[in-house]
Amino acid sequence: MLAVEHVTKSFPTVYGLPSLLKYAGRPPRRVALRNINLQVQRGELLGLLGPNGAGKTTLLKVMATLTIPDSGRISIDGIDIAENPMAAKARIGLCTSEERSFYFRLTARHNLQFFGSLAGLRGTALRSRIDEVSEFVGLRSALDRRFAEFSSGMRQRLTVARALLADPPVVFLDEPTRAVDPVHAEKLRELIRKRLVDDLRKTVIIATNVLDEAWGICDRIAILNGGRIARVGAPTALRIEDVQRYRIVLSACHPEVLVKLRSIAGCGELAVENANGGAVLTTAVNGSRRALTDLMSALSSNGTLIHEVRLVEPTPVEVFKDVVMAGVD
Repeated sequence: MLAVEHVTKSFPTVYGLPSLLKYAGRPPRRVALRNINLQVQRGELLGLLGPNGAGKTTLLKVMATLTIPDSGRISIDGIDIAENPMAAKARIGLCTSEERSFYFRLTARHNLQFFGSLAGLRGTALRSRIDEVSEFVGLRSALDRRFAEFSSGMRQRLTVARALLADPPVVFLDEPTRAVDPVHAEKLRELIRKRLVDDLRKTVIIATNVLDEAWGICDRIAILNGGRIARVGAPTALRIEDVQRYRIVLSACHPEVLVKLRSIAGCGELAVENANGGAVLTTAVNGSRRALTDLMSALSSNGTLIHEVRLVEPTPVEVFKDVVMAGVD
C-alpha cells in the first residue's frame, strides 16, 4: 500500500548567487503541492488528473523519491521513503513523460541490459525479463535497433518497459501513452489494466491529460487543482452536484406541458427539439425521486405518449470542468 500524509512541496522562483544575496538566503518560493493526503491500495489503479501546473508530475516525483517534500510523510508497504529510500526505490518502477536517460548510440536491448543490471538482474534472468517487458510494450522485434532510430512513441513505450524491468509492486506512469499511436496506446492501456493490475495485482498510479483514458481504466481518480486534491473517487462518483440528466422521447410536447414542467421543484434546464414527428426533451432533475415522478406525471397529463426515457451520463470533460471550476477561488 502507498500512503501520502500531509505532503507539501515548494520550489524557489529564482536561482543563483545574486538571488541568494538579494533575499538574504531566502528567495521566494512557489508552492506546488499543498497538504496532500492520499492512500492507494495494492492492486488498485489510481489516475492523477488536473490542469497544467496542478502538481501531477511533482506529486509523482515526490512519491518516487526523486524529490524531497518540504513536509509530510510517504510510505510504501510501511517503509518510510525518507528514512529508508533504497528499500523504497526497490519497490518502485517509474515511467516519466520526458525521458532523457537512454543512451542514443546503444540498441534498445543494450539499454535495457544496462538498466536491468542496475536493478540487480543478471544473466538468464535479465535476458528473460527483457524479452518479457519488450513483448509487453510491443517492441520485441525492435530490440536490436539503436535508440536514436526510435520514434517518439517507441521511446515512450521503451520507457514503460524499463519501469517494469525489476517487476516492482508499485508503478508510476507519467503520461505513458504520450506520442504513442492510437493502436499501441489502446493496447498499452489494456495491458496496464488487465495484466499489471488485475492479474499481477500491482499498485499503479498514472498521471494523464487524456480524460477518456483515465475514465476507461482507473479504479479511482484524483483531480488536482492548484497543488491540492480537489476531488478523489471512482469515475462515476466524481461529479459535484446531485443532478441527473434525462433524454425523453415523446409523441409531442405542447407549450402548456412545458409550463407545468418549469413549475416542478427540482426540474430545470429544459430543452425541446422536434424529431421524427415527435419531440425530444432534455432536462436536468435533482436526485430526489419525487421530482422525477412529478416530471413523468406532467408529461403524460394530456395524453402525451412517452416512448423512451434515458439517463444521460455527464462526459468526462464536463465532470473535470465542474470539479476544477469549483476549486477556483
